[in-house]
Amino acid sequence: MAEHGDKPVLKRFDLTGKVALVTGASRGIGGELGLALAEAGADMALVARTEGALQTMAGRVRELGRRALVVPADVAQVSTLPSVVERVVAEYGHIDILVNAAGVQCRKPMLEVTEEDWDAVNSVNLKAVYFCSQAVARQMLKQGKGKIINIASLTSTIGIANISIYTATKSGVLGLTRAMSREWSGLGINVNAIAPGYFRTEMTKRLYDDPAMHKWIVDRTPMGRWGELEDLKGVAVFLASGASDFITGQLINVDGGWLSA
Repeated sequence: MAEHGDKPVLKRFDLTGKVALVTGASRGIGGELGLALAEAGADMALVARTEGALQTMAGRVRELGRRALVVPADVAQVSTLPSVVERVVAEYGHIDILVNAAGVQCRKPMLEVTEEDWDAVNSVNLKAVYFCSQAVARQMLKQGKGKIINIASLTSTIGIANISIYTATKSGVLGLTRAMSREWSGLGINVNAIAPGYFRTEMTKRLYDDPAMHKWIVDRTPMGRWGELEDLKGVAVFLASGASDFITGQLINVDGGWLSA
């Protein structure tokens, strides 16, 4: 029986020699996608605010035989982003993949939302995506190639009550993905977005632990379950790899069929 290495199509998913920068990499979706890219062969630059959690994740990456650079930074502080990119390039020489996974939530009825709430969520979920992509794209354009993967949401295309700011930012992420693609795809940078449905993360723990909400989500999902972080790994590797070289400006829903209902 032939091994995977004997199958040319599978080699297109191999990320060996690539460098991936992942924001929100200390936990949740960002952490899991960082591990997925490392499993596929990429060396990692892990970016988040909490250095201790990043070091733990870096240890897991190194156990996979890949290099891991820890870069503590608040991606909402735009002025720090050029130095983040400079540090990664100084360590590795290039950046091939960017995953914009940092995200925060605010669960409130619209009539209770404050300007401070609005600014806090927008600064991470939308502004950081814009300016992280801008900073990394400058490096990718020098290289002539790169892959940017934004983390969108079900709420990029539908509305859900009591998370209005999150909905606005994730709709914005979809718009940015399309705009970035129009500007950069002809210059060698593919830009796509992944839209997870309801996944078990620290951000959704309150919903998962609420019996009524848990049942509502399971009943609403045709596959009859919550997503597990493992479910996101394949699509991330696909979009980061040569297997997706002619795909750009797209939103891929990973939602157990939610949007098909």
